Amino acid sequence: MAFNNNFIDDLKSRIDIVDVIGRELPLKKAGSSYKCLCPFHSEKTPSFNVNQEHQYFHCFGCGEKGDVIRFVERYFNLDFMDAVQKLCEEYNIPMPEKIGGSKTDYSKYYEINRKAAMFFFKQLTSGPNPGYSYIRKRGLTDQTIVKFGLGYAPDRWDALLQNLKGQGVSESDMLKLGLISKGKRGYYDKFRNRVIFPIIDVRRKVIGFGGRAIGDFKPKYLNSSESDIFLKKNNLYALNITKKDIADQDRVLMVEGYMDVISLYQHGIRNVTASLGTALTENQGRLIRRYTNNVVLSYDSDAAGVNAALRGIGIIRKAGCSVRVLQIDDGKDPDEFVRKNGKDAFEKLIEKAVPATDFRLKNLEQGFDFSTDTQIIDYIQRCVPILQGLSPVEQNLYVRKLAEKFNISEYAIQSEIRAGTESAENAAPIRRYRTAGREERKDQGTEIRMELSFLILCIENKGYLRRIEEDGVPFRTGIGRKVFAILKPMSEETTVGTMGLDEEQVFRALDPEEERLLREAMNEIRIGPDDEKFYLECRTAYQLNRYREKKVELQNSLKVVEGMDDDPGKELEMERIAGQLMELEQKIQKLREK
Repeated sequence: MAFNNNFIDDLKSRIDIVDVIGRELPLKKAGSSYKCLCPFHSEKTPSFNVNQEHQYFHCFGCGEKGDVIRFVERYFNLDFMDAVQKLCEEYNIPMPEKIGGSKTDYSKYYEINRKAAMFFFKQLTSGPNPGYSYIRKRGLTDQTIVKFGLGYAPDRWDALLQNLKGQGVSESDMLKLGLISKGKRGYYDKFRNRVIFPIIDVRRKVIGFGGRAIGDFKPKYLNSSESDIFLKKNNLYALNITKKDIADQDRVLMVEGYMDVISLYQHGIRNVTASLGTALTENQGRLIRRYTNNVVLSYDSDAAGVNAALRGIGIIRKAGCSVRVLQIDDGKDPDEFVRKNGKDAFEKLIEKAVPATDFRLKNLEQGFDFSTDTQIIDYIQRCVPILQGLSPVEQNLYVRKLAEKFNISEYAIQSEIRAGTESAENAAPIRRYRTAGREERKDQGTEIRMELSFLILCIENKGYLRRIEEDGVPFRTGIGRKVFAILKPMSEETTVGTMGLDEEQVFRALDPEEERLLREAMNEIRIGPDDEKFYLECRTAYQLNRYREKKVELQNSLKVVEGMDDDPGKELEMERIAGQLMELEQKIQKLREK
């Protein structure tokens, strides 16, 4: 769902930023503004400033700033859409209708699920029952039961059905939310004789349920059907409870089951979450990325757990996070291990978790006999696709490790990697296209980020627009050129002495996808207190990227010349290109040393 700019402007005009921030932080009047300690970095002297007149906050310590929506995004770790919805709900402001249709009243469904959660909770806590006996046997305390809102579905066919009907809930709505099922004899409860785990999103809405069978009934775990408010791929279990711990520790422990999360949390390991009975999805990877860049996977050590970890590594790395893998060798799951050995022992396992590439290469060793040369060769060739996907530095590190382990030259392994790359290129040649006099490349993610880094700095300090022109930094991506074109006239129109530009004016001039890219970049890219240092770092990264592109072009040219048989100028041309490569390598080395 997208919001038009009129709605956003109206929303911000109806909400006082001092009221919103004052609910969370102890603001104190300081002249025409308000101050307090910054919630986004550690400090002893207040540098977090809230300007009521301009409805803006700015921390002069860490550089974080923005409007009321930006504060809610940052403070509660929400994306833009969820931040807007949170403000609308808290200030009773109607959300706009969907484009091309009417607004769906999801609040009705959330309320039905809330009533169901209360029913299950009361069934668990109101007297002796098999669910409570099971939970106590698993070592959970009453405090933990309340914290996670655990419940019990009675061993009856219509306990929840009759309770909700008595509260005016229709059978069709219960069916739509997956609370009941329909058979030949009519409707009946989906969850029966099960411990219930409410699934609550980061806005504290009950969106679904998980149920664990008591005894040996199948299936062992049963989840709510997907509905208008419950999509497994978009949510993670207990993130509503653990998101602050994850952000504070800048690390998340990903486990497989509900009980793993709850047991670890009870034992003091609170930066934990779990997927909802499915393989990790890209949406879940992006959700994790809101809170931390550092992920530790702790899945079961059986074949299914290993495969889940291997799939998860790719998803998490694609989201831009680093990954390590923790395995409990004796076959215990995290719940069992932490109950038996305690918090300290489990934290030692976390610290010993291996980098994702080590885990992948170690897993590949299964079934190989390294006493024979042919098996070693086969294994190295199996490693090549993994090595090809690494950054240059990481690739060099693992090439060295493999060379030392099997007493093979690094050059030989690098040759295998190059041969694999060339084979892939021959199968699907990389072509270069020229549009409007510039080269378009398939993967522009890095270049877009570089260009937006420059431009975000210009929004903060318009003086760098001229600096960028003087240094000859071209904008080669579509969004880069467009934002630069928007900022140029804005910088000339702003009041003399004003350093920053109006980011909302920039957003209004962009289409929705461009606005999304810029907002995401502004959320992720931190300039810090030293503008000049940030600019120089951006310029160095940009120059390095350009030099690397030039290096690839020269290397390709060298390969072409090498294939020119019986050409009298071949040797001279090869020397000329080699000389250019050497000069380029010296420039790259000098930049790296800065």
